[in-house]
Amino acid sequence: MKPLKVTTDDNAPNYAATNGINTTTDGHAITAGYIPNSNPLKDSDWTLEESTERCVTTGGDPTTNGLKRTAIGCCTLQKWRSRLPISLWLPKYSLLDFKGDLVAGLTVGLTVVPQGLAYAAIAEVPLEYGLYSAFMGCFMYTLFGTAKDITLGPTAVLSLMTAAAFPKDATPEDKAHYAVILSFFSGVSQLFLGIFNLGFLINFISAPVISGFTTTSAFIILYGQIKTLTGLKLPSKIWTPSGNKASADSVWEISQAYVMSIRTINGWDTLMGMICLTVLLLMKEMKLPRRPRFGCSKRTWNILREVVRTICVTRYALVIIVATGISYYVTAVLGIKGYLSITSDVNATIPKFGPPDFSWNNHSASASIAAILPSVPMIVLVGALESIAVAKAFAFQFQYRIEPTQELFALGLSNLLCSFFHAYPVTGSFTRSALKAQSGVRTPFGCTWTGAFVLIAMSVISPAFKYVPKSALSAVIIAAILILFEFKIFKDLWLISKKELLAIGTVVVIGFTFSVDYGILAGIGVSMLLLLYPIARPVIIAYFKQSLYSLRPINPTTGKRTINVAVTPQGAIYFPAAEYLKDFFQDEIVTKEYNDVTMSPTNNSSTLLEIAEIKEEIVFDGIHLTASDYTTLRALRSVVMNCKRWNKSIRFVNTPAEILRIVLPKDLRNVNDARSEDGNRMDVSTIDVFSQSTAERMASTSEVAIRSMEATESAYSTSQADLLDEDELEKLDYEQNLPKSSPTLSSFLRRTSRNK
Repeated sequence: MKPLKVTTDDNAPNYAATNGINTTTDGHAITAGYIPNSNPLKDSDWTLEESTERCVTTGGDPTTNGLKRTAIGCCTLQKWRSRLPISLWLPKYSLLDFKGDLVAGLTVGLTVVPQGLAYAAIAEVPLEYGLYSAFMGCFMYTLFGTAKDITLGPTAVLSLMTAAAFPKDATPEDKAHYAVILSFFSGVSQLFLGIFNLGFLINFISAPVISGFTTTSAFIILYGQIKTLTGLKLPSKIWTPSGNKASADSVWEISQAYVMSIRTINGWDTLMGMICLTVLLLMKEMKLPRRPRFGCSKRTWNILREVVRTICVTRYALVIIVATGISYYVTAVLGIKGYLSITSDVNATIPKFGPPDFSWNNHSASASIAAILPSVPMIVLVGALESIAVAKAFAFQFQYRIEPTQELFALGLSNLLCSFFHAYPVTGSFTRSALKAQSGVRTPFGCTWTGAFVLIAMSVISPAFKYVPKSALSAVIIAAILILFEFKIFKDLWLISKKELLAIGTVVVIGFTFSVDYGILAGIGVSMLLLLYPIARPVIIAYFKQSLYSLRPINPTTGKRTINVAVTPQGAIYFPAAEYLKDFFQDEIVTKEYNDVTMSPTNNSSTLLEIAEIKEEIVFDGIHLTASDYTTLRALRSVVMNCKRWNKSIRFVNTPAEILRIVLPKDLRNVNDARSEDGNRMDVSTIDVFSQSTAERMASTSEVAIRSMEATESAYSTSQADLLDEDELEKLDYEQNLPKSSPTLSSFLRRTSRNK
C-alpha cells in the first residue's frame, strides 16, 4: 500500500485519505502511516494530548479600543496595499493567467461593443457614449478591483436611471452633457463612501427590494424596446389623464404611445428584430454533449464543442455583424433607403481627455448642476448595489473574497475618470461578468483586454456603426435582460416571510405607476419600516398565574388568592419602544383589578369562599436590560413608580446592580441595599408594597368582612413598624415579598373564629 501524497498547492484538489496521514496545522506532512481498512479507528482509540479554546467576539457598540485598532490598521502597509489590489496579485502573475485573461477579455469585448450601442439608446444619449463608457471603467477596475470576474461598463438598469435623470425639456445635446456631469458626481460620491469605509450602508437594502427593482426595471426596459423592435413612430408628447406630461420611464406613457401609434409599425424592422431575437435565444441554448457522436473521434469532438461554445458566447457580436452586413448591402449597395431603421452617423472615434463641461450654450454651471444633482443619490445607490451584488455572487461561486468597500472605491474612481472621456455612469454587468467567468478569466487583468478591444473597435470599424439596424440592437437588449427577471422569490417569500412581499410589491407597483427610482425609494422605506417595527414593538411575554387557596377543613369558607405575573422581554428594548413598554404595563398589568374580591365555589362542594388575603407579585426578567438604552431604563423607572402608586409588588431578576440604580427610585433602592448582602451587586431586587386597600375591597362583599375590617386595619397598623424594621427584614426570605404568616390574614382568622 502506497502512502497518500500531500500537497499544499491551493489550486490542487483536496483528496480524502482513507489510509490516514499526520500533518501539521499548515498542511505539511509529518509521517505517513498505514491503517487497514478492515479495522477502522474508533473515537475511543484516540487519546487527548492537547486542547486549546478561543473565543471571538464581534459587533456591538463602538468602543475606544476598537476605534484605536481601526485607526492603527488604516496606517499599516498591508492596508495601503489593499487599496491597490493589483500590487497583491501581479507579482504572482503567470503565463497561464495571461492566456485565460486574454481569451476572456476579448470574448467579453465582442459582447460589450453591441451592448454599449444598445444601452446608449436606452440612456437617450448618442450611441458612441455607450462605447466611451465601456473602456475606461475596465482599465480602472484592473488596478483597484478585487473580483476577477467583474466587468464594469454600461448596463440596462443604470441606463434607464440615467434617462430618468434628465430634465423633461432637455435636448439631445443637453442630455449628453447631463450624462457626463452625472457620471462625475456619481464617481465623487462613491469615492467618498469608499474612502471613509461607508460601504456597509448598502447592507441596509434588503434582497427583496433589490429583486423587485431589477425585475421592474427589466420589464420596463423590455416593454420600452417594443417600439424599436417593431419600428413604431411614437408621438413627441404623451399626456396623462390629469393633463400632466408622463414621466420618461412610466408604463402609462409607453402604453399610451403604443395605442396612439399602432398603425405606424414597420414590417421590415419587425422582421429583422424578430429574426435577430430568435437567433439569439436559440444560440444561447447551443451546446454539444460531452460524449462523441456521429463517429467522431474524441479530439475532433472536443474541437467541435469548443467551436460551438465560442459561437454561443459571441452570439451578440455575430448577430450585429450579420445584421449590419445586411443593412449595408440593402442601404449602400442596392440604394434602397427607408425600409430599415438604422443608427445613422455614429461618431465613435476615441474621445479626447478633458474635464466635463458644466456650462454650455445658455446653461450655466450652477443651473446644470442643480438640475442633475437630485438624481445623483439614486445613481450612486443603484450603481453600488449592482456592482457589489454581482461581485458577491461570483465570489461565493468561485470561493474567493472581495472587499465591498474597496469595490465601492474602484467603482467611484471609474465613474470619475469616465466623466473625463465623455461617458455616462457605469457599474458591474451581470451578463458580461457571467460570460467572463465562463470564458476562464483568472485575474482582474481580463478587464484590460476588454477595454483594449473596445478602443481598437472604435479606431478600426467605427464607420460601420452607422449601418447597425435599430431593431437588431433592441433584440440584443431584450435577449440580454431576460436574465434579470426573478419570479421565484415571490414563491419563496410567500412560504418564508409574507411580510417582505409588501416591500417587493411596493417596488413593483410604484415602479410601474410612476418610475423605478420612486419605486426603489418606496421599497426601501417599507423595508426599513419592517426592520424598525420589531424594535418599536418588541415581543414582551407576560405569564399570568392565579391560584385560589382555602383553609379546609379548619375554616372552609376562608380563601386566599395569589396572582403571579412573570414579564419577560424576548430581547433588548430600545428607546422607540419605551412608551410601548409603559403602556403595556399600565394597560395589561398595573391597572388590571386581578385582586378584586370574588366569591368562588370550592372544587368538591357548593360552599362559597370569602377571600381574606390577596397576594400579588410581578417578576420582571432583566437579562436583556444590559443592551437597552437610557430612555428605556427611565421608562422602566416610571413603571416602578406606577407599581408603587397602585400598591403592586414588583421584583427584578437577572438584573445587574448598575441597571437597578437607574430603574429603582432612591427610597426603594435604599431598602434593596439593606436587604442585599453585597451592596455593590444587586442581581435580584424586591420592592414590597403592602396593600392597605385589601380590607376596603372586602367591605362590599359581606357583613362578616365588614366586621373583620377593624381587626384587619388594627393588626396592619400595629405591625407596620415591625415589618419595616431592619432586624425584622433580615429574617425575611430574600426571594419573597411577605412573611409566611401575614398579620392581615391572622387577624382576620382570629376575628372570624370569635364571630362563630
